[in-house]
Amino acid sequence: MEKLVVFPLNNDTEILIKGLKENKLYQVVAVSSYIEDRSRLELLQKKSSIYCSTEFEECLTRADAIVFSENTMGYSYDGYQKRVQMALDSGKKIYAGLALLDKIQIDRDKVCILQESELSDEVVSPNKKEIDIPVISVMGLGENCDKFQLQVKIKKVIEKQGYRVLALCSNVLGGFLGMENLPGFLYSKFMSYPEKIIALNHWIHTKVKQQEYDVILVGCPGGVSEFEKYETNYFGELPLIISNALDVDIGFLALYRYTDLNYTVLKNISDFVLRKYNTPVKEYILSRQFYKADHEWKKIRYYTMEDMNEKPAIPENSEYQVLDIFDDTKIEKEILKILEELANNIFVI
Repeated sequence: MEKLVVFPLNNDTEILIKGLKENKLYQVVAVSSYIEDRSRLELLQKKSSIYCSTEFEECLTRADAIVFSENTMGYSYDGYQKRVQMALDSGKKIYAGLALLDKIQIDRDKVCILQESELSDEVVSPNKKEIDIPVISVMGLGENCDKFQLQVKIKKVIEKQGYRVLALCSNVLGGFLGMENLPGFLYSKFMSYPEKIIALNHWIHTKVKQQEYDVILVGCPGGVSEFEKYETNYFGELPLIISNALDVDIGFLALYRYTDLNYTVLKNISDFVLRKYNTPVKEYILSRQFYKADHEWKKIRYYTMEDMNEKPAIPENSEYQVLDIFDDTKIEKEILKILEELANNIFVI
């Protein structure tokens, strides 16, 4: 069993720890992060009994490998660079995704990259290939809104029903939990937007043919639109590529905790996502996270709701379903309803 250190602490660290509890290949033995995360590290150590510290070198002594998570919290990449060098000097194995590696200086031959980066041999035709199984999409208003946790939950429910799921994860940590990470060429600076769409379509088509999956669950990195004045979410580039590579049958959309939930807001979001991404969204998920604009530093800062017993005021709505990320019972019920609809829809099957 490979013992892992995770750096830095972010909103998906606990999901990885929980998901690996009974895993026979990997075990998280330590979590390290920046000094400003000290109180959150102390809380996580109390909850999980896993060693958590801002002292990265001490964490290194406890593990065989280091997992560098994506920088979803807007930290300085200098901190990543320093710790990557420490990991290299220690001779430990390093796991990282291509989006992060593009931001730091490191010999990629010394890193275990968590995504396939080579194009499929099938990518010779300029046309999309037909993928004739249902597609469920998980999107979010932006970073840090529990898309990863939602994907883990949906995958588990679908597999309990006996279906084979091709789970394409929006988070590179998904590779440790039995998901496929989205391919690295999506982040390439040397491929055009249309080329990425065709390449992704062919890559997924090959995966489906190899394993004869019943359903595709795809997570879309980033957010569907810019918001506030400091967060562009890259203008929804990756969700747009994914939604053009696949014909999505149903979409889940993750919201920040204190999003206005009135009918007009939900309808406007749903209409926007359908128009821009051709994705029908009727399932909304309230995440643990919320954000505030930091006008001094001109950036968005993300926060996790501390009081997990706080119940959001979810209005009754016959057209749009809004669920709390903590309500596993209702989430499972809705997923089962969706599976039944997909199974009965001859146009999908």
